[in-house]
Amino acid sequence: MDHDLSRREFLRRASALGIAGVAMPMALNLSILGEAVAAASPTDYKALVCVFLAGGNDCHNTLIPYDLASYASYATVRQTLAVPRTNLVATALGVADSTGKQMALAPEWAGLKGLYDQGVLGVISNIGPLLVPTTKDQYKNNKVPLPPKLLSHNDQTSVWLSGAAEGAGQGWGGRIGDLYMGNNTTSSLSCVMVGGSRVFLSGNQAAAFSMGTGASTQLLGGSSNRWGNSTLRNDLMTLMTQGQSNELAKAYCDISKRGIATTDTLATAYVGLPDPTGFPVNNNLGDQLKSIAKMISARTALGNKRQVFMVQIGGFDLHDDLMSKHPALLTSINDALLAFQASLVTMGVQNQVTTFTASEFGRTLSSNGDGSDHGWGSHHIVMGGAVKGGQIWGRKLDAVIDGPDDIGQGRMIPDFATDQLAWNLAKWFGAADSDRDLILPSMKNFDANALKIFA
Repeated sequence: MDHDLSRREFLRRASALGIAGVAMPMALNLSILGEAVAAASPTDYKALVCVFLAGGNDCHNTLIPYDLASYASYATVRQTLAVPRTNLVATALGVADSTGKQMALAPEWAGLKGLYDQGVLGVISNIGPLLVPTTKDQYKNNKVPLPPKLLSHNDQTSVWLSGAAEGAGQGWGGRIGDLYMGNNTTSSLSCVMVGGSRVFLSGNQAAAFSMGTGASTQLLGGSSNRWGNSTLRNDLMTLMTQGQSNELAKAYCDISKRGIATTDTLATAYVGLPDPTGFPVNNNLGDQLKSIAKMISARTALGNKRQVFMVQIGGFDLHDDLMSKHPALLTSINDALLAFQASLVTMGVQNQVTTFTASEFGRTLSSNGDGSDHGWGSHHIVMGGAVKGGQIWGRKLDAVIDGPDDIGQGRMIPDFATDQLAWNLAKWFGAADSDRDLILPSMKNFDANALKIFA
C-alpha cells in the first residue's frame, strides 16, 4: 500500500471538510471524516466498468414501446426506422404497468433480456447531461444553465464523463479512483482504459493506464530476446527512461518508467493465469472486456481492491443506414456483455463488478429519412449482481413529437442527470457522503434519492 498517498488523501479530505463545514460541530466533522477514511480503506474488491457507445446511440430503437397504443405512436413517428412489433415478442419487459404501458428491448438484446429477468440488469430511462433539473419552459426561455454546446459530440462526451466541456482535465471515474489509489498495491492500475476517453479516468492523482487487447501486456513486449539476448530491450529502456533536463522530455521519461514498470508487474501477475473463455470472436468490444476480465482475475496477485475500467464501441453516429447498421452494433454489445458477465460468474465476482453503458447523447425520435440526428436524453443499462435489476428506472416516455419534454424533433430533456448515475455508482463503490462534492460538484443540484440502482 502507498501509505504516503493514503496520508495525502486523509489530509485532502480533512481540508475539504474544513472549508465546507466551518460552522459544523467538531464532533460531526470528525464523524464525517471518519466515515470517509473508512470508506476509502476497503477490504473487499469492487470494480466499475464503463462501456461507452461512441457516436450517440439511438435509444429509441434500444428501449422500444411495446403495448399496442404506445407502439402505434412510436411507429407513426419513427416511420421507416420503426422496429416491427412482431420482432419484440421475445424481449418484452414484464407486463404492462398501471397506465397500460410496456416496453421491450431491441430484438438483438434477447440475451441481455435474460439478465433483466434474472434481476442483474436494469434500464435507466431518459438520462443525460444536465447542470440543474430543467423543464421545457426553462430551456426555451434560458432560465437555467445548460450543458455547454448541446448536441456536440466532443462536448457532450466530455460532459457525460467529466461534468465539463471539451478540454476538461478530469473525469468522475478518475476522481473516484483518487479515493482508492492508496489502497491498491499496484496503484497505477486503479484506472484502466482499453478504449474510450482518457479524461473519464483522470483525477487529481489517478491517471488512465492504457492497454490493448493483445496477448502481450508488456510495453516492450517482443524486444527482450532479439538476437538471442536482451540488448535491444535494455537499449530501448535506456533511451526511454534516461534522465532529461527538458520538462517535456522529463515528463515523457517519467511516464515511460511508470508504464514499463506497470506492464512488467502485470505480466508477472498473469503468469499461470488462464485466459478467460467464452468471449465472441471478431468482436472488438468482447476483446476489450476479455482484457478486463483477465486483469480482474489477477486482482489478488496485483493487490488491488478498487478499479475503474473503460471500454468503447464506436459507429453509433447513424444519420444514415440506421436500420442496416444499428442492429449489428447492438448484437456486438449483447454478445460481449453476456460473455463478460458469465466470466465474472465463473470467477465468483459477479456481485463485485458493476457495468454500465454511456453515450454522449441519444438521438431524435423522428426519422430524417434513413437515420436519426443528434439528440439529448437517452436510455442506458446497468448490469451486475449488486444491481437491483429487472426494472426500468424512470418514466416510460411517450413517443410523441413536440411533447412536454421535446425540444425539437423528439430530442428529449433528460429526467435523470448523469451525475445521479455517477453518484449511485460511487456510493456502491464505497464513497462517503462527504466525498460527493469532490467527485461530482454539480450533484448538489439533484435529488440523490430519485434514482436507486442498488438495493
